[in-house]
Amino acid sequence: MLQGAPVPGRVRPTARDIYRAQIGEKVDWIFPPHKYEKGLDRPGTLVCSRCHAISVQKRWFLDEHRYAELQTRPGVQFVVCPGCLRIERQIYDGEVRLRSPLLRMRRTQALGMIRNAEDQARQTNPFSRLASVVATGEEIYILTTTRWLAERIGKIFHKAFKGDLEIHRLPGERFVRVRWSR
Repeated sequence: MLQGAPVPGRVRPTARDIYRAQIGEKVDWIFPPHKYEKGLDRPGTLVCSRCHAISVQKRWFLDEHRYAELQTRPGVQFVVCPGCLRIERQIYDGEVRLRSPLLRMRRTQALGMIRNAEDQARQTNPFSRLASVVATGEEIYILTTTRWLAERIGKIFHKAFKGDLEIHRLPGERFVRVRWSR
């Protein structure tokens, strides 16, 4: 018989009850660490050498004029921003599949709409990026670093060309699959 803290209403305490009595109740419910830990906070001004994003007081934003000023200023640290790291590590939160015979005829217009959606999303969140865009025949396949950008692209195509839009969010995950067809 297992020995441990007595639990009201039970004759024998369970293994979990004994474990909790030994280590404390709250320690049992600590979640495991994330797959990719957050980087250490760095004081000062940070500039991404790849995409020209700027971080001041832990807030990333885009400003090309300020980037030109900061290139020559001493004390500025050049790093790789979290958005570029997500692309480098191949961490994607959105998948978009656009399929239609219309895309064969209007490929440049469709790719322009995708780039404009990325530019609009990057103004509010510099980490919203297109990781890859593969256009083959009647299909365009896109991987994005944020789920909101994937949804935005699907909604833009649905608004412009109508058709069927399906958005599948995985339960408990930060990943979304968007399918548009016409």
